[in-house]
Amino acid sequence: MTHEVRTPPLRPTAVAPGQTAASAGLMDYVDAGLEGLWHLLTSMRVAMVLMMVLALLSLAGSLIIQITADQAGDSAMRAEFLSMIQPRYGGWTNVMVAGPGAVTLIAGIAMLAYGLHRFSKRGELTWELGTGVAVAALGVLVLATDTLGLFNVFNSLLFRVLVAGLVISLVACTAHRIPGVWRTATKPRVDVGASFFEHAPQHESVVVHATADETLATVRTIFRNRHYRILTQSDGTVHLYADRFRFVAFASLAGHISLVLILAGAIIGTTFGYRNPSFVIAEGSTIPTGTESGLAMKLVTFTDTWYTTVADVPSDYASKVELYKDGALVAAQTIRVNDPLTYNGATYYQKAYGQAVVMTVKDAQGNVVYSQGLPLDQTAGDGSGRDAGTIQIPGASDVLYVFGTTGTSDTTIQPGQVRAVLVSAANNSTIADQVINQGKAQTMGNYTVTFDRESQYTLLSINRDPGQILIWLGALLLFGGFTLIFLLPQRRVWARISSRGATSVLSVASLGRRDAALGTDFDDLVTDIRAALQTPAQG
Repeated sequence: MTHEVRTPPLRPTAVAPGQTAASAGLMDYVDAGLEGLWHLLTSMRVAMVLMMVLALLSLAGSLIIQITADQAGDSAMRAEFLSMIQPRYGGWTNVMVAGPGAVTLIAGIAMLAYGLHRFSKRGELTWELGTGVAVAALGVLVLATDTLGLFNVFNSLLFRVLVAGLVISLVACTAHRIPGVWRTATKPRVDVGASFFEHAPQHESVVVHATADETLATVRTIFRNRHYRILTQSDGTVHLYADRFRFVAFASLAGHISLVLILAGAIIGTTFGYRNPSFVIAEGSTIPTGTESGLAMKLVTFTDTWYTTVADVPSDYASKVELYKDGALVAAQTIRVNDPLTYNGATYYQKAYGQAVVMTVKDAQGNVVYSQGLPLDQTAGDGSGRDAGTIQIPGASDVLYVFGTTGTSDTTIQPGQVRAVLVSAANNSTIADQVINQGKAQTMGNYTVTFDRESQYTLLSINRDPGQILIWLGALLLFGGFTLIFLLPQRRVWARISSRGATSVLSVASLGRRDAALGTDFDDLVTDIRAALQTPAQG
C-alpha cells in the first residue's frame, strides 16, 4: 500500500487591472473530479477503511447464524428462517436485517454533507462529494434489495461491493507504486546530502589517512566482494550508492497483486460458481445435477462396509455414479470420501448416505407416474424421529409423504413397511393415510402405490468454482513474494567521501530497518571497510 499524497488545488492568481478572471469550465470540473477519484483510489486510508469494514462484516458473519443458499433462494424458507431465529435475537433481529444498509446510508449522507460544505466554502469539487453520493445510493440499494442483512453477510450486495472496491483500490495503489519502485531500482539517487549521514537509522563516519580516490577504490572493492551494485558521482565530494537485490522491491507489489487475485477469485466464484452442499440421489435414480443444462447423474449402486471391531462405524462407503449430458454418457466413477468426481469444472464430493425406498405410483388409468428410489432424507414433524421423503405427483397438485420405520420397537410401522400419506396441495387436506407392506400395491385416492423394496441414497456436495485458479495463483504469489522479501532483503547503502588535505572523511549510512539481520549486515560491512582502510582515528 502506498502512502497518501494529496496535492492542494492551485489558488487563483492575481488578475491585473482591466482583465477578467476566467470562470471554471466543465472540463475543469471533470479534471478535478478525476483527480479526486485517483486520490481516493490510491489513498491508504480509504483502503484501510475498506479492509476494516470487511473484517467487521466477516466477524459478524462468523458469529451470527447465517442462512443457507437454499433458504435464501426460497421466499417461504427465508421467512421460516427469520421466524426461527427471532426468539434467539429478539428485538435485535430487525436491526440486524436493516443495519448494514442503514449504516451505509448514514455514512454516505455524512460524507455528502461534508463534500457540500467544502464545495460551498471553497468551490472545490472534492472526492468526498462524489463518494458521498455513491455510498448513499449504495445504502438505499442495500435497504431496498437485501432482506437478510447480517444473516447473509458473505452473499450480500454490500459485502460484494466492498470487496470489489478493495480490489480496485489495490490495483490503483499497485499501479501508483510501480513507477517509483522502477525508478528506485534503475535510477536511484546517489547524492543524498550531508545531513542524511547524521540522521539515517544506521550510520558511521571514519577519518581515513588516504586520499579520496584511494579511499573510493578500497570501498569499491569491499562492496564488489559483497556483490553490491555501485554507482558514483563527484562534485568535489565523492558520492557513492550501493545496493543488493534491488528488484526484490517488486515482491511487495506481488503481494498486492496476490490479494487482488484472491479477492477477484472469490468474487468470480460466488458470482458465477455453483454450490450445492446437499445433493441427494437414491440408488437407480437419475436426476439433474443443477450445474449445467442437460447434465444428469445416475446413482448405479451404493455400498458401505463397517468395522468389525468398532460398532456402528463405517470403514468405507462408495457411490458408483454415471453422468449423462443430453442422454449421452460423459463420465463414470466410484466416488469415495477422498476420491471425488470432477467434470467440466464441477467437483462431486462424497458427504453422507442414508436409507431410501423404491416406490411406484400409478394413476387411475394405470399409467406409471413415478417409479424410482425415494431418499428418506427428511425427519417427520410429529416428533417420532422417523425418516421421511416427499413425492410431488407429476402433473398433479397431490403430494405423497412416505415415512420409514424406526426399527423393531416401532409399534406403528414395522420393518418391511412404510407409511404413506396422500395430501391434496390445493386445500391441504389428507386424501389417504395407510401403512403399506413391501411388494403389495395399495389404492390411495386416484392412485395405486407400491412399496417395492428398501434401498439407500447418497448425499453429495457439488462445488464449481471458476475463480479457484485465481485464488491458488494469488496464494502462490503471496507465498513467493514473502519468501523473496525474507530470504533476499533489499540492501541500500550510501557513502560520502570528502577530502581534508592528505586525509579524507568517509561517511556510510543505510535506510535499513532496525532489525537484527540488517543491523548485523551493516555492522559487518563497516567492519570490513575499517579493516581494509586500517584507520587509526575515528570521527
